[in-house]
Amino acid sequence: MDILRELSAQQRQLGDDSLGFADLRRRVDVEDSGRFRYHLKQLQDTFVQKTDAGYRLTHAGHRVIAAILAGTFTGDQSLGPVELDSECPECHRPAVATYEDGRCLVSCANDHTLFTWSVPPNATASLDLPGLIDLAELLALQAVEQALAGVCPECFDPVSSQIRTAEAARPAFQGDCESCGAQIAGPVDLCLLVDPEVAAFCHRHGHSPQDDHVWESPFVRDDAELVVLDDDPVQIEYTLTLDGESLSGEISENGHITVHRTGSTEGQSDAP
Repeated sequence: MDILRELSAQQRQLGDDSLGFADLRRRVDVEDSGRFRYHLKQLQDTFVQKTDAGYRLTHAGHRVIAAILAGTFTGDQSLGPVELDSECPECHRPAVATYEDGRCLVSCANDHTLFTWSVPPNATASLDLPGLIDLAELLALQAVEQALAGVCPECFDPVSSQIRTAEAARPAFQGDCESCGAQIAGPVDLCLLVDPEVAAFCHRHGHSPQDDHVWESPFVRDDAELVVLDDDPVQIEYTLTLDGESLSGEISENGHITVHRTGSTEGQSDAP
């Protein structure tokens, strides 16, 4: 890992992403040239690339060293429990946040899981627990948005997404990457929250993902209704009513919002 660290430091400090063999060996402080060459060879092609100017990190090398510097593989920070200025939508007990093993968890005294997502341990150096939860929610929404676009948020390879209706009482979104094994999972509400037209409707009625926690969204309250029309392929109808105006449409089997209809609660449609 010292080789990766030194190549990363070279780029950060000097803006030059390559180091010659002798300079790199001197920085790593390995006297035996043969032993150093052997270890460098093990990293080549996957994590280190040899160029005319010397050696530099590949994209995978940058990802690995970034994860190490972020504490992903070494951090063991634990925080909480801390009560948030929020409540469980199911039992109305206070929402409680914890952070352990790189994962944020929001639950309540009745063990209802409201939200969970991973955040690198280095974030704890500058954020308190409520701030970590805010960051985790942002990362979750960004990951779902990327997965819906067919891109893995971890390795950027293709992702296949689907809506599951059988395993839980509420439909859930899941994106799977065959390349790196990443899995993006959460309630189907997240698909609705990142849809531009749905987000605009919520904004118009005073609700925003930037201001509300994801478990406080209108889709987990009585303002919204989800109806599973079919399980194979999955087809879900949603209706959201806020301040006398309704927004309805369909969610496809891969999580895309396919139809938008707005109207009053009396059923007069404003848009097809």
